[in-house]
Amino acid sequence: MATFKTLLKVNVEHDFYTNGACSCLNFYATDKTFRLFENTGLLLKNTSHGIQIVYDESRLEALRLYATEQDEPLCFEFKVYSTEPEFRSYTSPFAEVADDILYFDNHATTLGVANYNLSASEYVSVNDLKKLDSNELKGIIDHKERLLPPVFVVKIFAQNEQGSLLEQWLKPTATTYSIAFNARETFWKYYLLGKMAKETSYIVDSDHNIEFEALGSTTLSDESVAFTFRSMQKIPFNEHYSFRFQLKEKSVGSEHVLINRLPVACVTQTGLEQEKIISEIYINS
Repeated sequence: MATFKTLLKVNVEHDFYTNGACSCLNFYATDKTFRLFENTGLLLKNTSHGIQIVYDESRLEALRLYATEQDEPLCFEFKVYSTEPEFRSYTSPFAEVADDILYFDNHATTLGVANYNLSASEYVSVNDLKKLDSNELKGIIDHKERLLPPVFVVKIFAQNEQGSLLEQWLKPTATTYSIAFNARETFWKYYLLGKMAKETSYIVDSDHNIEFEALGSTTLSDESVAFTFRSMQKIPFNEHYSFRFQLKEKSVGSEHVLINRLPVACVTQTGLEQEKIISEIYINS
């Protein structure tokens, strides 16, 4: 009976999610990697944070032979897609991406380190982008995938600049490669329409973390007039906001609440204003 043990893990975290687990991603092995798995008895398992590669102890010698191959060094290649169409909308740095693609590998991994971050800095940034015709992506992205490319590509090499990693992978403490995404940040802009569109209204954060400034009246494309407020700080997108923004109105000697909890920003409703990315929120009354 086969005995399977963990060879390595790839974990992806995203601060858009309350628990940090980026479970919307699917890792697809390239054809070359799929054949490698078949020939060495490796298995790919999904986890709550990414993937786990496991090996069959009885077929370890086959894996060792592949790891010593000089002409075609052992490498696991994955194209990663998201099941959520909005993933790019709430993830940094996709707002800055044109025709480039995020790429990660473990070439700079330090031997003996069990947990390693694959991005160029703590969080994924523009420094992790590669051109679609770069050498790193050669033979991975085909013509069709250029039209709808994966979220990112990751390569895990069994040898890096310091030597072989296989023996490190076979230790009892599993080697984990990590990728951490920041949520995209925007300024929130509220458009008050109808009877609440007046200068005596104002927005407060009950937790006193976010401040809003009144920008005055503006005429929309349908000729309706809205009174607008914009946050003075950027706010990161989140799947479950804890904010409690209130719309209040000042009157002589008093104030009262018009809306106890204002609606929050939608990841797909953004615009550009004075070179600032704005989340637009419309309130009719």
